[in-house]
Amino acid sequence: MTTSHYLPIEEYLPHRGQMLLLDHVLEAEPGRMVCAVSIRPESPFCREGRVAAYVGIEYMAQTVGALVGWHEREKGGTVKTGFLVSVRKYACKVNDFPVGATLHIEARENWRDDEGLGVMDCRIYHPAGELAAEARLTAFQPKDLRAYLDTHFEPETT
Repeated sequence: MTTSHYLPIEEYLPHRGQMLLLDHVLEAEPGRMVCAVSIRPESPFCREGRVAAYVGIEYMAQTVGALVGWHEREKGGTVKTGFLVSVRKYACKVNDFPVGATLHIEARENWRDDEGLGVMDCRIYHPAGELAAEARLTAFQPKDLRAYLDTHFEPETT
C-alpha cells in the first residue's frame, strides 16, 4: 500500500521537531493504524548505531496518537494533545533497533470511551514481518485540555 493518500505524519500528531519520531502512515482504517520509522544515525535516542528497545514504547504511543488524530481529521476535527497513561506487558524480543532498520508499528483500538480514555494493542514488526515487540497501552485525550488541566492541577504558589 502506498502512503501517497495519507497526509504527512505531523498532520495527525501534535509532536514537532525531534520529538516527532515516526516517518509516515502506511495504513489507516477505523480502529487500526500502521506507521513506519526508519532508524537513522541522526534519529533521536540513537546511540552507537542503535536505539534502545524501550524507545519502542514511544513509537507505539505516537502510533496511537496518530490513529486518534487520523480519526479526528476524518471527522473534520483537529488533532489534540493526549497522554500515555499506562503500558502493560511490554514484551520485546530484541535489545535494540539498529541503524538501517525500518520498523512498522501497529496500533489496534481495543476499546475507547466517550470521555477520551482508550486501550490499544500495539505491535512493532521488523520489515521481514517478524514481531519485535508488543504491549497494551492506555491513553487519555481530554475533550478540553485547558479545562482538564485547570480542574485537575492546581498551580504551585510560593
